[in-house]
Amino acid sequence: SSFAPARAPARAPRVAVARRRRAVARAAPAAPSAARGAARAIERRDAPADAALGAAMATRLRAPSRPRVAPARASRRSRRAAPPRAIGVRQVAGEGAALVDRLRACAEVTAESFGADESSAVSVLDGLVRKVRYSGDAFALLEAYDDGASDGEEERLCGCADVTALPAFGPRASKETLVARVPIALGLTEQSNYAYLSGMCVRESHRRRGVGVKLLEACETCARKMTPTPAAMALHVDSDNEGAIALYEGCGYARVIEREVDDAFGRMSRALGGLVGGKKKKILMSKWLSSRE
Repeated sequence: SSFAPARAPARAPRVAVARRRRAVARAAPAAPSAARGAARAIERRDAPADAALGAAMATRLRAPSRPRVAPARASRRSRRAAPPRAIGVRQVAGEGAALVDRLRACAEVTAESFGADESSAVSVLDGLVRKVRYSGDAFALLEAYDDGASDGEEERLCGCADVTALPAFGPRASKETLVARVPIALGLTEQSNYAYLSGMCVRESHRRRGVGVKLLEACETCARKMTPTPAAMALHVDSDNEGAIALYEGCGYARVIEREVDDAFGRMSRALGGLVGGKKKKILMSKWLSSRE
């Protein structure tokens, strides 16, 4: 006979599964109650913080509203820009060292306005001293100044110009080639006089503020007071200086077509393209102060 091993009871696994199912069933209803208990514990823990937050919100709602802040545009409007300081024009006068100091100040302004160095200022000063010495009452130097009295600052020179009354012809006529050709270009007679304007300059910081117009008006006023009264005002300007040309034209000056002068200087200038007498081409402009002769 053969030996057969004993089999395990068939119902044992089924009993174990049933037991596990009953354990799960008993534990399932306990889960919601545990969750509810945990939620109650959290509520009890956070209750003081929630009460403090609610009190703070209530206080904020009862607090008066803050005043409305004006928009930034209104504040900018209130900060108005300071008005520009007044510009005055006067004639330079004096004697001795005081006059030389004023002439030196004008020479420095002229050199600075044209972007020149100190050596150029010395040359300008030498020219002004010569005009004062030899022209006398036929010469007037005008200076424009920035009146800083309202701001408690010292006044500052911001421009200058000079005008000289000259006879059209004769021994006292100008010997400078550029100026000597003016009477012929204007068609003046031998008995005529004209006023030549030079040294017109304005500091870069004061441009487009009407300084040039005031200087021109002051020069014309001085020219009309000279004896004999000049028939016209004349000046030369660089052909590429569009700003200055516009200024002169706005004040009544007109371009003059110069007649060809058949001399050595004229022929040489035309041949070399204007290299003689300066690198830049000059334009003659004039304004009649009296009826044309």
